[in-house]
Amino acid sequence: MSRHEYETIDLTPTTKHTDTDPRPVHIKYGDVEMDLPRLDDSSQLPTSMLIAGMTAASQGWNNLDDDQKLAFMATMLAWLAREYPRFERELDRKSGDKMLDIGRIFAAWAKATEDLDPKASSSSTSA
Repeated sequence: MSRHEYETIDLTPTTKHTDTDPRPVHIKYGDVEMDLPRLDDSSQLPTSMLIAGMTAASQGWNNLDDDQKLAFMATMLAWLAREYPRFERELDRKSGDKMLDIGRIFAAWAKATEDLDPKASSSSTSA
């Protein structure tokens, strides 16, 4: 049996850019205030959320089956519950429709990220 030698490829993490918008998305659900990472800046997003987002984006939300949509939402909800334990208690205590409220939070999060993007407002005027 021969011994195989492998070359190690040493990669240095990319540096964080200072030209990206560092402002988090502020969402208040009941009594819980959350500072959520911007959805348009991968340096701010946890890897688990990148995986879920890339999986959904690769097929398009409307092309996902119900199981895939639930898997996406479960990943996001697990992260929210881990980062904001009071959020889970607030959802349990106050929500009349948890799935609807979770969807509303995701929609507000995406909308707020879009609204924070300085390029969104300047690109429409610079044609």
